[in-house]
Amino acid sequence: MKMKFLLPTILLVLFLAGCGGDKAPEASTEKLLVIGIDSADWRLLRPMVEEGRLPHLASFMEESSHGRMHTFFPLEKSPVLWASISTGVKPSVHGIQSFVNEDNAKPVTSSSWYAPALWDILGAANRSTSLVGMWNTFPARPINGVMVSDYVVYYGRSADKTQRGLCYPDSLAPMVMEQRVHAEDITDEQLLKFIPAEHMELAKEKYAPKLKQIASVLAADMTYININRELARGDRFDLFYFYQRGPDMISHYFYRYLKPDDLEKKPSDEALAIFGGVVEKYYEWSDEVMAEVLGWFPSDRQTVVLSDHGFYGPRGPGTKGTAEHSEWGIFLVRSPLYEAGAQFSQIELLDICPTMLALLGMPPAADMPGKILDLNLTAEGQKHMERMEEHRVPSYMPLRPAAGPDVEVDESVNEEIRKQLRSLGYIN
Repeated sequence: MKMKFLLPTILLVLFLAGCGGDKAPEASTEKLLVIGIDSADWRLLRPMVEEGRLPHLASFMEESSHGRMHTFFPLEKSPVLWASISTGVKPSVHGIQSFVNEDNAKPVTSSSWYAPALWDILGAANRSTSLVGMWNTFPARPINGVMVSDYVVYYGRSADKTQRGLCYPDSLAPMVMEQRVHAEDITDEQLLKFIPAEHMELAKEKYAPKLKQIASVLAADMTYININRELARGDRFDLFYFYQRGPDMISHYFYRYLKPDDLEKKPSDEALAIFGGVVEKYYEWSDEVMAEVLGWFPSDRQTVVLSDHGFYGPRGPGTKGTAEHSEWGIFLVRSPLYEAGAQFSQIELLDICPTMLALLGMPPAADMPGKILDLNLTAEGQKHMERMEEHRVPSYMPLRPAAGPDVEVDESVNEEIRKQLRSLGYIN
């Protein structure tokens, strides 16, 4: 009922934002592509850009305003951070506090979202979203568009292809399950993107578990790329939210081989020869993925590329999990509202949601602590962002989502998720 009362307010605000004598942005600027790359860090990426190893990111930097993003410290928990990016409010407000519930050690589900996310706000204004693989989206909730949950990759090959809760609408489940790639599907040829050819046989003989880690991460990323590719056909959504978790997982598993001098106990020379390039090569592959995703849409599509935090790597003996994260992530925005090639000195995480709403022609809420990024704006951008700030709505909280669908979860799936979180050092 609250949503019905708030919707006319939203529409009135949008009308006012487009009036006042200033020309509103062209319709083509009212869609937004978001590319989320978990744990991407300029300290790793900038040297690779300068070496010519990330040509697509380098090209995008020339087209965008960009800079480093200051995340919450010392939280640095991906589910918490992505929820704040998506809602514009602090963890105490949006309800996502960790990876698992403290009372029963079960993974946090979609029912834990208390504040409305971008897709909820847009849906109230009859705007559509495609969201795939984001943290804490199982069971998938009804939205105006498509939600594919982060649980898809935890179901085995024999899983029911009509499994409820994996996506909304449920009718997409057969397509979603058909697009899955499993670790055992990954070929030696695909692994050679990350492992030197001359060391592959030795790696298979002596380091099979490490190869399986690469295969598992790659298969999960490929699964969600396949699903996103299908959903991108026809360019039907106002917000297309692409999220890639693999770089964070690969960093947790292999950063020690990239920066062995930071360790008290270094890996063997043999292991360094095999795995020393995995992290950088995974980012090279992710650069190709970014190029593909950008290619699904018109070349002038407004696009935000960002991470939730950066990555330090091990910072002491036995250091694992969130202690390896850095408080500095990345943020880039390509839009006619921002100067191409300009740099932000520093961006706060809570500024991201108000800015993305404004890019979509939606005013942020007064109870969102962040600001719309007001640096590097074009003349058109300055007028637009001033209108968005002037017409902030009091709150979007009445749009907070209902509890997720009542779906029974196989405990073996929960255990598979806990196993992965333990391997990353996120939980004990």
